[in-house]
Amino acid sequence: MKKTSTLFILGILAVILVIGYAGYTFWQKSAANVELEKTNNSISEYKNSILKYENERVLQAVSAKQTLDELKTSNVKWSSIIRDIRTTLPKDANNLDLVDILSYSGSNNNDISLSMKTIGTSENPFIDVAKVIASFTNSKNFSGSFVPSIGIGKDKNGGDVLNFAMTTKYVKTDVEGLLDETVVDSVVPKTAR
Repeated sequence: MKKTSTLFILGILAVILVIGYAGYTFWQKSAANVELEKTNNSISEYKNSILKYENERVLQAVSAKQTLDELKTSNVKWSSIIRDIRTTLPKDANNLDLVDILSYSGSNNNDISLSMKTIGTSENPFIDVAKVIASFTNSKNFSGSFVPSIGIGKDKNGGDVLNFAMTTKYVKTDVEGLLDETVVDSVVPKTAR
């Protein structure tokens, strides 16, 4: 009986070991499946973030292309506008400008701001400012000319100098003549002009 009982105990121990090993393997497999699921979720989140990033980059590229196309079609030669500004300035008896332009600034909607000062040798700088306003007001290339304020100062020789800013709008109708030729060619073929 002892042999039977020893074999029986060994059998029970073997069954317990097999069940324990099976349980341990099942637990390991469950833990591995949980880790695999986490990894798969991370991979899908990573793929989604890559797709989102790529979509954003494509949208940015499309937006940049549209902006570039808009700029190309409205690329005005500022040198032509400055030439028109310089031509509009009134002259004195010696054919010299009555004012010096200190700075120019412009925007895409043709608004222009000019910072100017009168010449120190002028006998009446207020009349010179009035002539500048009148010349821009009477010009066919500009409209809505406005001087919001005038500052009074002296030059190094003691002459009165007026500093002022003027805003105006460029309204020249011959826009095609102002466009960069490469842009005009890309938008309007020469055969269509």
